[in-house]
Amino acid sequence: MMLKRSISAFISALLLSGAAVAVSAAADSNSDKSADTSPEAAASADSSTIGENTSKPTTEPTTLKKYHITFLDFDNKPLTVLEVEEGDPIDYTEINMSSLHKHIDEFTEQDFCAWDIKPDFADKDYTIHALSKTAHITFSKPPEKKRYFSTKGNVSLKGLEASIQMTVQTPKKDSSGKFITEESIVDISASCIAQPATLKEAFAGGDSAKITVYPRGDQKALCTFDIICHRDLGDVNEDGSINSTDASQVLAAYAKMAATKDFKPDEKLLKHSDVNMDGKLDARDASQILKYYAVSSTATEAIDWEYFFDYDKILGAK
Repeated sequence: MMLKRSISAFISALLLSGAAVAVSAAADSNSDKSADTSPEAAASADSSTIGENTSKPTTEPTTLKKYHITFLDFDNKPLTVLEVEEGDPIDYTEINMSSLHKHIDEFTEQDFCAWDIKPDFADKDYTIHALSKTAHITFSKPPEKKRYFSTKGNVSLKGLEASIQMTVQTPKKDSSGKFITEESIVDISASCIAQPATLKEAFAGGDSAKITVYPRGDQKALCTFDIICHRDLGDVNEDGSINSTDASQVLAAYAKMAATKDFKPDEKLLKHSDVNMDGKLDARDASQILKYYAVSSTATEAIDWEYFFDYDKILGAK
């Protein structure tokens, strides 16, 4: 019995001793791992750290290249220089175009037409030239009609010769490097206006007037010329028409002059009756009044006395 108890006590002591050794070994193992400074451990730690760092990449800002876009005027002088980042659109509205519009002289005006090149985006440095369009008004001949016989209607500009010569630069260049131009001529005679425009207004102050001709929409005068009015020539009785009654009155006055040496027609009667402007009142004037009446009564357009007489020749010879 004593022997069994001794063996049992020995086994229990042995088990307790083994457990203590196991606990001690485990503690030593954990201590060794936390204090491990070997190269392999360091490499393992670095590898773990690198993995953690590369899992969150960082981006650094990049600087885009900038290009210079130089704009030149008609004389190759700088208008402005734009600095534009690569790939950005070129904003042509930033250019002040007002300096390109100018009057070279009284009848010559110049303005912007186009750019010789027009890139949309900045992909390199550019030099861009402004192209011009130049309009020159040419006056060649004044109106034909200078003499009127009533204050009805408008001032006639028939016979006026005026035009605009347009010169436009193109993007193409000649062998000397100059921009090639295209020219055209536009007749503006029919679009010109007279000031005063009506005969009533022109002759409001007398029997002569000065007329100024302008291109429509412009304040620069093309020319000025004088007109005169032989008011109501042939309308002897001043009833607003020329007919056989007027011819009869001329004949009656002429007969009275022939019968009475002392009779002289008044200035107004002579002015209205002397249609051939020879300074006399006679049967020839009455005959011309009847001729005028016959022609004008069947004409589709208004007839005046210059249809029958060349007054420039008659009055120039006197």
